[in-house]
Amino acid sequence: MEKDIAKIIINEEQIRNKLLELAKTLVHDYKGKEWTIIAILNGSLVFLADLIRLIPFPIRLDTIDATTYGESTFPKAETKVIRQFKIDIEDKHVLVIDDIIDTGNTMERVLEDIGKYNPKTLKSCVLLNRVSRRRYNIHPEYCCFDIGDDFVVGYGLDYNNKYRNLPFIAVLKDECYRARVL
Repeated sequence: MEKDIAKIIINEEQIRNKLLELAKTLVHDYKGKEWTIIAILNGSLVFLADLIRLIPFPIRLDTIDATTYGESTFPKAETKVIRQFKIDIEDKHVLVIDDIIDTGNTMERVLEDIGKYNPKTLKSCVLLNRVSRRRYNIHPEYCCFDIGDDFVVGYGLDYNNKYRNLPFIAVLKDECYRARVL
C-alpha cells in the first residue's frame, strides 16, 4: 500500500498528539454528564476506537451507516443513511463522530435526523475538516485537523474501500485513481 502514497500529510505522531488533546477537551466538557457517542461508519472506526480508549468514564455508543462518496473521490449530492442508531437518546448529551466533514452534506443530514429524537445537546466531532468544499453552513464543535483540497486516505479514510488501515493520513499517487478508471 505504501507504494501508492504520494505524500503523507498527517503522520502517526501528529494524530496521537491531537487525539490526546481532543480527549482532554471532551473529558472536561462531558464530565458528569450521561454522554452518548454516535459514530458514522465506516470511516470513523479507527478514529472512534482510538479516541474512546482515552475517555476514563462510561459512555454510551452506537453507530449509523451513511455514505456520500461511494466509489468516487467527490461527494455525491445526496447522503444515503443505510442503518440508523438503536439506542434512546432523548434528553441525553449526544456527540456525532465522523472521519471528515467535506461538503457538510453527511453531517447536516445526520444531525438533522438525530435532532428529531430530542437530545439534550447535539454536537459534532471530526478528525478532518475540509472547509473549501463546504456547501452547508455547518461547523464541527470538535476537530483535530483542517485540511486542503487533496483527496486523502488512511486512518479510516478510504478510496474504493482500500487504504483505511494506513496509520497516517496521505494523498495517493495519481495513477491509483487512473487505474480505477481504466
